[in-house]
Amino acid sequence: MGAGLPSYNGLVAHCYKTLTHPTPTDDKEWLWPDRMLGALESRYTPANVRQIVATRLNRRPTSLALHRAILRLSRLRRSEGMRLVTTNFDTFFEKARRGLDFGRDFQYHAGPILPIPRDDRAASWRSLIYLHGRLGGSDQHLVLTSSDFGRAYLTEGWAARFIVRLFADFTVLFLGYSLNDPVLRYMTDAFAAENLEMRSGQPRGPAYIFSPYEGAEPPESQPYRDRNLEPIFYSDATDHAALRETIVQWADWREDYLSSVGRVISDIAPRRPDAIDPTDTANLIWAVAGRADDQGYGARTFAAVEPRPPIEWLSLFEATDLARSEAHQETVRQAAMAARIAPPEPELDFIPLFPLQSNSRHMALTSTGYGLLAWFCRHLGTESFVDHVIEKLGQGRMLHPRLRQAIRRQLPQELGLREGFKRFWWIVSSEGGWVSARRRDDPGSLWTAQGGYTSGADREWVRQEVLAGLRPLLDFSASSYRSYRDATHPEQAADPVGDRISEIADAEVELADRNHVKGFIDTVNGSPGAAEFWAWLNDDLTGLLAQALHLFAAADEANADNDPSALQRPSVEPHQQNYQHRQWTLLFDLIWTGWEHIDGHDAAASRAIVARWRTLPYLSFRRLVAAAVTHSGHFSDTEKVEILLNG
Repeated sequence: MGAGLPSYNGLVAHCYKTLTHPTPTDDKEWLWPDRMLGALESRYTPANVRQIVATRLNRRPTSLALHRAILRLSRLRRSEGMRLVTTNFDTFFEKARRGLDFGRDFQYHAGPILPIPRDDRAASWRSLIYLHGRLGGSDQHLVLTSSDFGRAYLTEGWAARFIVRLFADFTVLFLGYSLNDPVLRYMTDAFAAENLEMRSGQPRGPAYIFSPYEGAEPPESQPYRDRNLEPIFYSDATDHAALRETIVQWADWREDYLSSVGRVISDIAPRRPDAIDPTDTANLIWAVAGRADDQGYGARTFAAVEPRPPIEWLSLFEATDLARSEAHQETVRQAAMAARIAPPEPELDFIPLFPLQSNSRHMALTSTGYGLLAWFCRHLGTESFVDHVIEKLGQGRMLHPRLRQAIRRQLPQELGLREGFKRFWWIVSSEGGWVSARRRDDPGSLWTAQGGYTSGADREWVRQEVLAGLRPLLDFSASSYRSYRDATHPEQAADPVGDRISEIADAEVELADRNHVKGFIDTVNGSPGAAEFWAWLNDDLTGLLAQALHLFAAADEANADNDPSALQRPSVEPHQQNYQHRQWTLLFDLIWTGWEHIDGHDAAASRAIVARWRTLPYLSFRRLVAAAVTHSGHFSDTEKVEILLNG
């Protein structure tokens, strides 16, 4: 129509006017314009009607800009030829190719003699298809009337066979059709009736269609989806100008594809996704991770954009992966119901960057995920990135080994990074497994130890399970400092933070099998010989408490003069005021119970334990020493005074 030709309805109206036959005014008749044209042929003969059609469609084109753009989009990337199907009869595409470098391999086929639309390298379809016939050939092969459609799609079926195979092997985009066009109706009915799978064994995806709408809001999508069409709506406020400009610009961008993708990313990436048009957001996600054979170009371009793209893009990237994964699960479910082979899992680009702890060493990164590592390293001083990582740790996830490695390489170069951020990233990028992950898929070593303890299992076996379950791990949660500051002093929200970890995150120590600690302790304490059991483990338990404090020290939360026990363990000896304090402080109870038993049976051993406590450089052990010498009868007054004065 942009070249000066009428729509199908316009062509029917032109035939009526030329033959001076009254044009129907009943809207119901116009629902089937192919029948109206067939009625004209019955009255005036097919030859007369088709001559009028040919004369009208052979006029000089007013513009071929859109035709040229469509040809450029249809051209194959890695070989000569094109893949373009038209239901027009005119030869404007052939005229439009002049000046375009298609080489000698510009082929066309016209119905009913059509190739098989296969996507095989050896026998690939590479031509312009005149699906409903071409002017200049036999007019009897033009699919114009309802009887022509019947032959093409029903009785002879050559158009239907082509369409069914086309939709089985390719993703189809309709351009210039409306949902009620007879052409579209026949084509979609043809492939919907077949329910044909792609040759990969998977159900075919939808076809796409540019569809105009009038008014402020696009129409409901469901009527399109009922025909396995995914609509791309555009406003028809300016006689399809939005569509024409989009197609022409799309073709221009495709000529220099990488530069065009780079422009999309450079223009959009520096802005926050919640402050831009959703279309721009979708375009950015497509440019970074929505293109086949991208090989990480979009991600690397995104990672290097100036100014630095905000970390808020990460949540949208992950949502894209999640939607892809959920769609795959639905496809698997449908395949199981239809007794089909399930499709392979899709490659995810973003979720593997923060895998579950059990998968962290076995999940490969895509080139897109790998390309984003530099972007993460540019956000090491960003509170939002810290919060995102804390959220992942709370879900039982870790940073992918490649991401941890990239952060460790970057940290020595971050000369202006505040000390709190540095400490945080050194900790979460560690490989030692001492950073906590709350979700655990195993039943828990203390659970197995509990069963072994009550059933008389080998004591050394029980010991190893207990030590594994009580192993301290460093855990992070959202910063209470920032929450308090933002709630009480919002004017300080923009002030820089990060001189200490406590300004950006709360560091806590959890025990590895945190879900079964209380149950195991209650089982042991409810059994004969509990004090003796804890005494047997006293040296190990002292080491576990020391490790807990080492972890706090790594987070700058513990030293000889202060550590979290000052608030989280009010009384060193068991006391009701210790109720419901942090779980790691239960180690005090176990150590104290075991030491008390030893103190009552072996003075030398008791004194040796206290001597060891005195060598450990934390307030917690100074408090244990003070409580022990006060409680024990194996220390002289002189020793007690010396300990009181010197710790």
